[in-house]
Amino acid sequence: MAPTAFLLVFSEPGTGVPEEEFNDWYENEHIPLRVNTPTFLNWTRWKAIDGEKPTYGASYDLESYEATKTAPYTTLAETRSDREKDILKKVELLDRRHYELLETPSSHPPSALYDETNPASYAVFVSLTVKPELEDDFNKWYDEEHIPMLVKAPGWVRSRRFVLKDAGQRGVEGQKEQKTPPKYLAVHEWASPAAFETAEFREATSTPWRARMVEGAEVWELRTFEVMRAWVQSKSQGIDVDAVALLDNAA
Repeated sequence: MAPTAFLLVFSEPGTGVPEEEFNDWYENEHIPLRVNTPTFLNWTRWKAIDGEKPTYGASYDLESYEATKTAPYTTLAETRSDREKDILKKVELLDRRHYELLETPSSHPPSALYDETNPASYAVFVSLTVKPELEDDFNKWYDEEHIPMLVKAPGWVRSRRFVLKDAGQRGVEGQKEQKTPPKYLAVHEWASPAAFETAEFREATSTPWRARMVEGAEVWELRTFEVMRAWVQSKSQGIDVDAVALLDNAA
């Protein structure tokens, strides 16, 4: 099944939850429950390498956005364990963002480095909102110049674009103010951060057209992460936590 929706979660344990406990909860309770939920098609945890916060990320391809509004997806929130409820109160931030895939006639297929059973080692998440009068030009730039140029950079794996559908924040910071994330998300997957030092990448990120888009952006957030762990569904045994292969790419 080809995914048409995407869930991205940025998280920061903060001082209220020990990091060891936070990671144990995420990897041994939180994600395994989602592995058992058909709406989810894959499950990946990320850790920031850009020195910014939130420190952690998690991404999930979803069968559709509509499926997030019905059971069994909605049951996850209705049946939280006492441990999860406690962590969600004490954690500094859990920032959840649902998106729908933005498909265009010029969408590029993944490179030969892409492996559907194993996530790319690095991902750049670019979240942005542009001025309404620049929106058409912005989409044209992404489709006709930016991604076609990124494709040429050594180590490029895949680029996808999404549009925000809904979002919400939990935790100490999330309780203070609910913030609406930027409208658009681009997810660029890479085999190595060495790609960012190549002439092709530098050229793709320094054109006059891109400069106009940056100047016209109301919000432009760029985060770079390295994969921590990924859970891959066993095609022969279906969605069963005991049949999941756990990949550890941290090394």
